[in-house]
Amino acid sequence: MSFTKVYRFQDLNGYESVISKGNSEMKFMGFGRILLKAGQTFEYEVVGEEHAVVLQSGDFTVTVEYDGKTVIDGEKGVRGNVYDDLPTAFYAPPRARVRLYSENGMEARVFTAYCEEGNAPYFCPPENVEEGEPGEYIYKRKYRYIFGQPGKHNGDITRLLIVGESVSVPGGWIGFPAHRHDYQIEGKECVLDEIFSFQVKSGSESGQGGLMQHGYDLTADNEKIWDEVNVIESDNTAVALPVGYHTTVALPGSTAYLLWGLAGPCKQYKVQFDERYSWLEGCLY
Repeated sequence: MSFTKVYRFQDLNGYESVISKGNSEMKFMGFGRILLKAGQTFEYEVVGEEHAVVLQSGDFTVTVEYDGKTVIDGEKGVRGNVYDDLPTAFYAPPRARVRLYSENGMEARVFTAYCEEGNAPYFCPPENVEEGEPGEYIYKRKYRYIFGQPGKHNGDITRLLIVGESVSVPGGWIGFPAHRHDYQIEGKECVLDEIFSFQVKSGSESGQGGLMQHGYDLTADNEKIWDEVNVIESDNTAVALPVGYHTTVALPGSTAYLLWGLAGPCKQYKVQFDERYSWLEGCLY
């Protein structure tokens, strides 16, 4: 049995469902991708879930209608790459109608959370993304809160989804020590599905880049129950993380981009870190 599973995109035009209840153990959320060619318009209705759409590259003009009103009216987003540029994103609740147009072509990635009621549609330009650079040494990385957890930046936009980005330093870690969120323990941990989507680059234009996604679980006495490592060498990947501790490290000379989304039965955020590494300084802050 595999506890973490790598999903590869099929590069379908329009909307592609990548991770769902039907092909994963995700109970509360899914993941998709939107690809548009230059000059293409794409329209869809959000049904039974809320969407957080994050531009990866290219351009779009977005209009969102909700409850008979145009709430987002022709807002534009442009992004060159995920390493240097802050994202443009938007939120669409159940029953919203989305219209996307791309002048030069685009890729966006989409987190979904299952619900029948959402909040009002919201357009998030790059200047409304919070970016920080915590950690030290090879633990240093950029974080970007797009739709943060309660109490954090843009924490009241979505009904269930928590969405952001992280970018490593070359050969660096994202999220060490590893954390989990499998159990409902008051004040300590809550139940959350999590999905990671990746891009990776090397320090050389012609060189191979890569990262390792590590997942595992421990007994109360810190004995390993299971232990898995997935090596990611492609931009067209996502990983479903229904259980266990998880952390990511870029291979030497590589820079890792991680687009992360979480959702649970209600919107809360409490995670349990692997306390065996609590002696390390400079990892988290």
